[in-house]
Amino acid sequence: MDIKEIIQLKDPEKIYQKLTTNKPPRAVPVDEVVAALDPMQHDVMDPRKRKKKVVKVDTGRIDETSGEKIFKEVKIEVCRVAVPIPKIIVERTVGFTFGIPVQYALKNREKDKKKYQALFDAMENIMHDNKMRYFDRKLSRRVFSECEAAELWYFTLDEQGKPKEMKVKLLSPLLGDTLYPHRDKYGRMDGFSRKYTVLDEDNNKKTCFDVYDSKYVYRYYLDGGALKEAETPKLHGFTKCPVIYFQQDIPEWYDVNSAWNRIETLLSNWGDTNDYFGSPSYFFKGALKGFAEKGEQGKVYQGADENTDMKVLSWDNSPTSVKDELASLFAIVFGYTQTPDISFDVMKDISNNTSGVAIRLMFTDAHMKVSTKEELFGEMFTRRCNLICNGIATSLKVDTGAVPENIANTIRIEPVFTPYLPKNEKEEIEMICTAVSAGIASRKEGIERLGWSGNADETLAQIIKERTTDAIEPAE
Repeated sequence: MDIKEIIQLKDPEKIYQKLTTNKPPRAVPVDEVVAALDPMQHDVMDPRKRKKKVVKVDTGRIDETSGEKIFKEVKIEVCRVAVPIPKIIVERTVGFTFGIPVQYALKNREKDKKKYQALFDAMENIMHDNKMRYFDRKLSRRVFSECEAAELWYFTLDEQGKPKEMKVKLLSPLLGDTLYPHRDKYGRMDGFSRKYTVLDEDNNKKTCFDVYDSKYVYRYYLDGGALKEAETPKLHGFTKCPVIYFQQDIPEWYDVNSAWNRIETLLSNWGDTNDYFGSPSYFFKGALKGFAEKGEQGKVYQGADENTDMKVLSWDNSPTSVKDELASLFAIVFGYTQTPDISFDVMKDISNNTSGVAIRLMFTDAHMKVSTKEELFGEMFTRRCNLICNGIATSLKVDTGAVPENIANTIRIEPVFTPYLPKNEKEEIEMICTAVSAGIASRKEGIERLGWSGNADETLAQIIKERTTDAIEPAE
């Protein structure tokens, strides 16, 4: 059934059942996502999984029958080291994908661009007003960790109840939303449902269920276990479903779960070992007349007789196998998630003179990952542009007046992704200067490529003006 046929059932309970029962189960439950992102909920921090150590201690009493000391078992805390590896994988993926904001290009034929330019400019203004460069980072962070998120576009209304501004809201499971995209028989999303909880005037929780199709929003609420209609359906201001839905199969860290769990286990075990053997231990033979005070310099230990002996216990070989395994595990974690290890200890060894070619090669894997992410975000961002243009044509105006529907339907906008890449600025400037001097790039293009100027035209005009002034003024 398509979304219109479901809405025509009129029965809120049947509508809810039809829209929520066919959603595939999540590969990774939300609870596991929360636990992975919070180091304090990792397995190594759970006393049921990493149990306390059981030791026998002397009670100071003697067994009257055997004459032997009486010991009792005591549980003592063990070392627990949790590392926020899942979080850093997500953050670096967000940084490399959206560290440089997405740009949008008008792709209609050159001779037709003029009639589309006003709509394109209005779309970019709406994106700027909604701070999409920051919204994209928040959105991707949700998708990379929670595996699904959505952006809901809506209109604020003026005093006469007419559309005033176009706004966007982020939806995701950890924000309290249960998301239900609905698709027709061809797999195209023709509707969307959202289940969430709000507080009413009396501070009581109220469960709501909203349904969106291409024209209307239908609102329901849960009352005493029954779903009821909250209000009559209302126009949402678009002629398309105003929701963009993003989904991926598994969290970014999921394929290396066993590796980062092993890292935490190794670090914790190593910490336990250091607790026992990190400080010097002594072996005494015979009797000792006295022991040095803490902090005493020039310590001298005197035995009771010539048979007294003291030795410091130490490992003959340091635990290099642990270090080697940790290094291998970190390489697995970063390598198989295509996440560059850009920690301070690694980056400090990179020379300032490292060439741009070498830097690009170092980040090849990260850029390939960004290209993979473009499969999802490129498609959805294109739909976002089409939706905003549809809303402008349907409910708003541009500087030149109302936008014809055929213009909104035929505009072609393409998102342009630029993966983050550290630069060798000296080499970048030399390359731009060479290209401009060789005549294969204009000075304006060189200024834009360098990225120092917010307005290439003004900067170029200022350069020409300064050169003209320098040529006219006589030398002193």
